Parts: sequence; structure tokens; C-alpha cells
Amino acid sequence: MTALLSLALAGVLAGGPEITWEAPERYLEGSPYKVHLEVTAPEGGATLVGWLLTPAAFTVDGKPLAEREDRGTVQLPVGTTLTLDVDLGPLLDVEGSFELAYAKEYLRSEPIRVSMLRTAPGGIDFMTVPVEELSKYDVLLETNRGDMLLGMWPDVAPNHVRNFLDLSASGFYDGTLFHRVGTNFMIQGGDPNTREGHPSTWGSGSGPRRVKLETSDRKHVKGVLSAARTMDPNSHSSQFFVMHGTSPGLDNQYSAFGKLISGMDTLDRIATCEVGVRAQDTTYRPKNPQQIVKATVVFADEE
Repeated sequence: MTALLSLALAGVLAGGPEITWEAPERYLEGSPYKVHLEVTAPEGGATLVGWLLTPAAFTVDGKPLAEREDRGTVQLPVGTTLTLDVDLGPLLDVEGSFELAYAKEYLRSEPIRVSMLRTAPGGIDFMTVPVEELSKYDVLLETNRGDMLLGMWPDVAPNHVRNFLDLSASGFYDGTLFHRVGTNFMIQGGDPNTREGHPSTWGSGSGPRRVKLETSDRKHVKGVLSAARTMDPNSHSSQFFVMHGTSPGLDNQYSAFGKLISGMDTLDRIATCEVGVRAQDTTYRPKNPQQIVKATVVFADEE
């Protein structure tokens, strides 16, 4: 999921259950869109109308997603907490950003604004796309810890942007791991060896090409996307890192080529995950996989 927007709601009646819902702030067209519900019974327990646990409880731009049929009631004994994910994706028929609300006529709930992402068509040769057109694209990294949407900086590092878009569109990053993490420093991924290779090989994998250093005045602060390399400044290939802190020593030494648009919570989860052995300097190998499930090139939001 992308960064989540959360709202805690009062029950339908005084003394009713507390309902908390979380919804992704961005929806990738044609993909699942899972909204998380958590219902907690008050002292004395509560009764909940069944349709509040279905897509029918949600409205998009003021219109219910489904008919609110009689689904009976759900009894919540004292101390009960009910959690579930409701996938609204199959019911979403939208052409752009939309307003999502949850049972607002029954509960004190403010709607949220959800931006829609569209996947870029296949067959684009990003290595030859003119610089002025590269800014039309972002990259959505779907990870097992949440989503991160990355915007590109072709004005300062066009060749790194081309390379990143090409590798993302080709599926090169799918299934790879963030193999180095450092709290308040950065998370590094993009090594194909992390799919199946032994951890001793992690960090040595590369892609189909080398990209020369492209420096600029962009600073390495939290959320900045930059290019990993060896001691050779012109050796970047496929590995990249996203800053979790500020490191002035990287400025003008590494090619910053983009920045996180959304998913700071995902970045935080990966950067602060439980770690094991030291990988390099102040970074460590995560004990549990921090995986890029899929990288998708999407059209940049023009709103």
C-alpha cells in the first residue's frame, strides 16, 4: 500500500464500536485497492450493522460503491477487536483522482482525496526518450513493507533517469531486495543477485549498462533517490539508494536523480527494520526480506 490516510470514527450510536479505517492515498488503475478497517467494541460490547464491513459502506465522489443490502448484524463481545481488509479495486470506475468516504452519513467521517496512477504503456524505449519528456513519468515501487512513489529529476541527471525507468519497465527490479539499510542514512537495493544469489554476492550485481556520474546542486536529504556505485565515479549500473537521513558527504559525489513523492512511512519501516550482520560502513543486512515486489512506470500526476 502507499502512505496511508487514517481516520478514527465514532460508532453509529452513542456507545457503539470505535471504527478506524486506513486507505492508500494513491490508486494504481486496475490494481487492488485495499482499505483497512479496525473495529473495537466498547465496554459492554456492541452490535454492528453488517454492511459497514463491505464495499457498500464506501462512497466515491458521493456515490455508494455497492448497494447497501441487509447483511444482518455482527455481535462484538467486550474486548473484541475485529480487523479486515476490504478490496475496493474491482468496483472502482474512475477516470482520475476521487474523493473516498466511509459511511459519512452515519459516522463522523471526513472524506479523503485519492490520486489515481496510470501505468505507462509497454514498448517505450526510455533510453531514447527526449529529456523534456522524461519528467512525464514516475516509478511506483510496490514492496512487502508498503509502496513508494518516486519522482524523477531528468533536468539534472537525464541518463540516470533513463536507466532507472528502463530497468523498472523491464521488470529488472521485481523480486529484488533492499540488501543494505542504515537508520538515518539510507536503504539500498536494485541488485539482481538478491533474488537468488548467496548474501556474500549481494552488492556486486549489476544491470545491462554503465552510467557516468551526473552531479548537481541537489542535496542528499531524506527521501532523495540516488545512484549507488563503486569507487569508480562512472560505474553506476542498477543499484540505487533512497536517503533516510541527511549526508552532505554524498553531495556532488553521487548522482541524485529523483525524490520520494509518497511512501515516507514505507521508507521508515525499511530503514528501521531488524538487522543482522554489518554490510558496509554504517549499514546492515536486514534479518527479514525487505523486497521490491514490483516496479511500475506510471504517468506523473499532473494535478
